[in-house]
Amino acid sequence: MADRQEGGRRDRGRVSGLGVAVGALGLAALLGIAGLIAVYTGAYNVAATEEHASFTRWAFDTTFHNSVESRADDVAAPAAFTPAMIAAGAGPYKTMCQHCHAGPGVERAEWAGGMRPRPPHLTEAAAEWEPQEVFWLVKHGVKMSGMPAFGPTHGDQAIWNIAAFVKQLPAMTSEEYARLGGGQQGGGHHGGATQATGAGGGGSQSSTPQAAGAPGGTQGSAPADAGGAAHGTHPH
Repeated sequence: MADRQEGGRRDRGRVSGLGVAVGALGLAALLGIAGLIAVYTGAYNVAATEEHASFTRWAFDTTFHNSVESRADDVAAPAAFTPAMIAAGAGPYKTMCQHCHAGPGVERAEWAGGMRPRPPHLTEAAAEWEPQEVFWLVKHGVKMSGMPAFGPTHGDQAIWNIAAFVKQLPAMTSEEYARLGGGQQGGGHHGGATQATGAGGGGSQSSTPQAAGAPGGTQGSAPADAGGAAHGTHPH
């Protein structure tokens, strides 16, 4: 009798487990079909004038952070950022990043507020990232975010200089920010900067920043010369 009861319990357990597996597969199939319907019918609104749904925002943000953290573990950061590195990163940040990410006492460009996801203010967000993570973001960019990859066109020295400057932003005053990097202003991701010619000059001069250090450095290599000037990177 006891053996029959034990056998009946095992059979019921198998049936229950099979039912759960079938239910899970059915749910996955339904979700897959719903996804395909959304893809092929255009049901999902891609307009940047509409905010992401809460779940979509959570899914994107969580994936973004975990992806960067796992990949940046392989990057060897310098032991410390020197004042020369920070100063060298100021100009390129103002030229190429400020229009999206703002700065102490400086707002981002009005049009950047229409981006989805909206670029973070790095005066607050930079504290959330480790130096090697900032380096990875600048070098590789982020898909579907408006954040370009600068690794293919800029050496590691230039990218480390920008990372050094970005990590200082949360503690930087507006006066310090204005002093570093001179009068350069945001001019676009490709590095075009517009500088005033002086009072009464009434004109502007275009300049293209140059990357510092040996071009095309390998990923994760710490800068060999902290004093090199650098231009042209953009962390998200």
